[in-house]
Amino acid sequence: MKRVTPASYRAALDHAGVHEPAARNTYQGLAREVRRLEPPYYAAIRLLAPSRLQPHILCVYAFVHATDTASDSGPAELRPRRFAAWRTAVRAALTDGRADDPRLAALLHTLERTGLPEAWVSDFVDGMAGDLDYRDFGSEAGFQAYVDRVSHPLMVLVCGVHPGCRTPEVVRALRDAAEAGQRIDCLGDLADDLRAGLPCLPHTGPQLHEQIALAGTALGRARGVLPLLPPEFVPVMTAFLDVQGIQLRALERTGPRLPRQTVRTPLLPSLKVLLAARRQHMEGVPS
Repeated sequence: MKRVTPASYRAALDHAGVHEPAARNTYQGLAREVRRLEPPYYAAIRLLAPSRLQPHILCVYAFVHATDTASDSGPAELRPRRFAAWRTAVRAALTDGRADDPRLAALLHTLERTGLPEAWVSDFVDGMAGDLDYRDFGSEAGFQAYVDRVSHPLMVLVCGVHPGCRTPEVVRALRDAAEAGQRIDCLGDLADDLRAGLPCLPHTGPQLHEQIALAGTALGRARGVLPLLPPEFVPVMTAFLDVQGIQLRALERTGPRLPRQTVRTPLLPSLKVLLAARRQHMEGVPS
């Protein structure tokens, strides 16, 4: 079998239609940011996503992080003003079709190149606005409302860079993936959230075991999206779900210590799974 390596990021930028030097520098910076923040997901994108989509997926990931940072980091009393400024800048960029902020300019370029609906960007940002004054889900109903308002629009936005992921059937099915990812993230961050006085999920006694079980059920349902996806997007989505499965198993091992111990996605097992997926994927690619 011919050995096939991932395209260089410069080649990916060429395939993505990012040619202007300043824009290429911005996209490269956004990719480095995602690599630092989410190493397993960065690796999944670079190893398994279509080359022409990689810069655009990473651009959207970086935009999501910037929006999240504006909504829930720094002194609580300054967050509403900071988020309002970011939201205004995003709205102005979408309205005017231009932006002075390099990362918003890159987002506009991604929207133009991929056809990603601007309304989906607005939906996500509007949903994040609720993060300013509501972080304790407190109940299953509250958690599900958060998934509807934030997690699902986020998932749709990231996957929507591929036109084949915008069908009503795929959008509906991505809701399960959003719920699974959000529940797993909340459990992994439970210790940090408790220290901040903002637990996201019920966590006392049997409730903690139940939340882990619910995460596993949601992750199982999430795989129902795979047959609905365009074939070239299946490997990267499968990898996303596999990495979440690795994180879920780490949560299960930690079990009752979760209120005291933050659990990050195990990097080495994730990379092993991704590299194996890359080898399997390339076996089906004609040389």
